[in-house]
Amino acid sequence: MTNAADSADTGRKLTGRMVLIILLAFFGTVIAVNMTLLRFAISTFSGIGEKNAYMAGVSHDRQLAAARAQDQRAWTVDAKLQRVGAGRTLVSVQRMDAGAQAEFAVLARFEHPSDGRQDREAALEQAGPLAWRGVLDLPAGAWDLTIEMRAGDAVLFRSRNRVQVDDRKIEQQR
Repeated sequence: MTNAADSADTGRKLTGRMVLIILLAFFGTVIAVNMTLLRFAISTFSGIGEKNAYMAGVSHDRQLAAARAQDQRAWTVDAKLQRVGAGRTLVSVQRMDAGAQAEFAVLARFEHPSDGRQDREAALEQAGPLAWRGVLDLPAGAWDLTIEMRAGDAVLFRSRNRVQVDDRKIEQQR
């Protein structure tokens, strides 16, 4: 009497040697790919995050000094965003304090949180003694709004806030 399993068995048997070869081939391939990617990573990245770390540190110290000077001025600035059409936004900036009035260049910069190619900025025009306005094309979505008030090369005021732009409304997140 013949067994049905014996007559149907035409394939190769899985032996311990075959399992060892399969495991070595698998892990050998993984290690070879990892080593290749590691070689590419090391050859293309120098490990230097900042080309001139000293100048970056000096710049950081200047930014801290500018922030302290801004705090001492105690300026209060209010920014409003208003949709004036699909994709068009009116930016209004007003100083709320009664401090000295000087000629300022006011810049509103919208930075996209994940795609720097979408960043845009507008130089705002004087709309009153302590008020500035400008219109720019701004798609709906999340943006980091930076407002800068400059006198010459000096930045006298800088504010950065996350805003959510919507064709129906614009709200500021604090």
